[in-house]
Amino acid sequence: MNLSHAYLDRIIARLSQVAEVSYRRIFNGVGIYYRGVQFAIVINDHLYFRADEHSRALYQQKGMAAFQPRAAINVESSFFQLPNEVLDQPAELKHWLRIAVEAAQIGDFRDDETCLDTPIRHLHARA
Repeated sequence: MNLSHAYLDRIIARLSQVAEVSYRRIFNGVGIYYRGVQFAIVINDHLYFRADEHSRALYQQKGMAAFQPRAAINVESSFFQLPNEVLDQPAELKHWLRIAVEAAQIGDFRDDETCLDTPIRHLHARA
């Protein structure tokens, strides 16, 4: 993982100006959460916001690049890179953060650790 602490500190500081966020390490990067909902990832010193079928076109119209894992070929991504200049514009950042959180909430991408009532999906599949 190529993630610098300085970059992550900058991202969290900027996001914290517009919303209460938390983060934790996931796979090869960091997941960023708003009230237990993962709406963003940071990988290789790039910030990506979550999109869904309704918001994907908004990211594409702005020329935001989709996250592509190295192992995947031609996978339709749910995350799009946020341009660095958006981080310096609180109103714009808040706008894109709201879009990403809404996409995550619709898809119900809640962190399973935030609620003990959340079913463990893989156990249901085995039964």
